[in-house]
Amino acid sequence: MKKILLATIACLFLFGNQALAHTGLESSNPANGSTVTEQLNDITLTFESKIEQTSSFELKNANNEVFPINNLIVSESSMTGSVDQLNNGDYTIAWKIIGADGHPIQGEVAFTLNAPIADNTTVEEEVTETEVEVTNEPETTSVAPTPTETKESSNTGMISIIVVLVLVLAGSAWWMARRKNK
Repeated sequence: MKKILLATIACLFLFGNQALAHTGLESSNPANGSTVTEQLNDITLTFESKIEQTSSFELKNANNEVFPINNLIVSESSMTGSVDQLNNGDYTIAWKIIGADGHPIQGEVAFTLNAPIADNTTVEEEVTETEVEVTNEPETTSVAPTPTETKESSNTGMISIIVVLVLVLAGSAWWMARRKNK
């Protein structure tokens, strides 16, 4: 009986970490903290494991203005979307996913766009019109997730697993003691 108890404990410690592993951002284009020197057309986020189809992301500038993402495609472990022409400046990609384990996870990727400015006056007029449209919209404030919030979610899962582990060990010890008395 001790062998079963030891095997149970060994399995919990060996495979327990895999149960706690949430999907994280593996890579992104543009990369976090990078400076993009060409006009940005597509944004790609690649995660460590499969993500749900309801996953999404949005693009914000330094003034928290949100830019539309076109043709958002979620495929296995990556998300891709295209953006219209952007002005130079600081941007943040705010992503929200649901990992294969069912846990919602969110994060941000910050980058700077410093691309050459096109001389096409038609493009400048479109950009000006877009800026006017954006300023007429009411400002929305979004609260960026902090790493602490994500850690709290992980800590809750860890506490639950520890409680279950203690209950399994206590039950096994009780069962072993009961068998010895017979």
